[in-house]
Amino acid sequence: MSLREVAGRFDSGTQPLVDIRVLVVEDDPTFRVAIEAALEDAGCRLMLIDDGGEALRGLYSFRPDLVLLDIRLPGMNGLDLCASIRSMSDVPIIIFSALHDTSEKLIAFERGADDYVVKDTPMEELTARIAVALRHAGPTTTLEVDEGYTDSCVEIDFTRFSVRVRGEDVDLTPTEYKILTLLVKRVGEPIPPQQLLRRVWGPEYDSEDLVKWHVGHLRRKIELNPEKPELVVTRRGFGYVYARPAA
Repeated sequence: MSLREVAGRFDSGTQPLVDIRVLVVEDDPTFRVAIEAALEDAGCRLMLIDDGGEALRGLYSFRPDLVLLDIRLPGMNGLDLCASIRSMSDVPIIIFSALHDTSEKLIAFERGADDYVVKDTPMEELTARIAVALRHAGPTTTLEVDEGYTDSCVEIDFTRFSVRVRGEDVDLTPTEYKILTLLVKRVGEPIPPQQLLRRVWGPEYDSEDLVKWHVGHLRRKIELNPEKPELVVTRRGFGYVYARPAA
C-alpha cells in the first residue's frame, strides 16, 4: 500500500487518528502552524513545544503515542533528544528536517528514529507516515520512564536535567550529564567506552580518549576523591560502572 493510500484510509475514517497523542517539537512557527492544522484535522491531540530542553518534560507530562521531532532546536539538539527519548521509551519518533542529508538521516536512525521526513514533504504524506509508524508500533505504545534517580548520595531529576550530590547542586556539562544518566540507568552494569562514545557522541566518533577525559571531569565534580572514585568506577576490560552507594 502506498503512503497516499494509507493517508486515504485515515481520511475515510477506517483507521482514524482521533485521540492519538502527538508531541510536536518544532521551533519554526510557520511549519508548526501547518503541522498543527493537518494533525488536528486528522483528529490528533497535540502538545507543541519549541525548545529541545523542554521536550523531555513534555514527554513525561503528555505521554504521547508518537513524537515529531525537528533536528535544529534551541535548548537541545534534536538528534541528542532523539537518543535520550529512545533510551527511555519505545514511543515512535519521526524526525523532520529542512535538509536532504543522507549522513544526517543515517545518524537519526542510529539514534533511534523510526522515520525521517524532509520539510517540503506534503502534509498528507506526513500524516500517512504517522499512520505507518503507529501501525508498526502496535495499537498502543506505553511510555515507561522514570522521572528521576535517587540513592543515598546522588539525586537526578530527568525532567529538569538537575543533579545533586550529597545534598549539594552540581553543575554538570551536557556531556557529563549524559554520561552520568546512562550509567545510573544501568546501575552495577559496566558500559564499555565504545558504547558510551556511540550513545553520547554518535557513530562518527571513534576516540575513546573523549570518554576518558569527560569521565575524569565528571569524577572531579561528584567524587570525594577523584583519584579513588567510589561512584563512577572503572572495571578493567569491561568499562565504566555506576556503583550504587550503600544506604
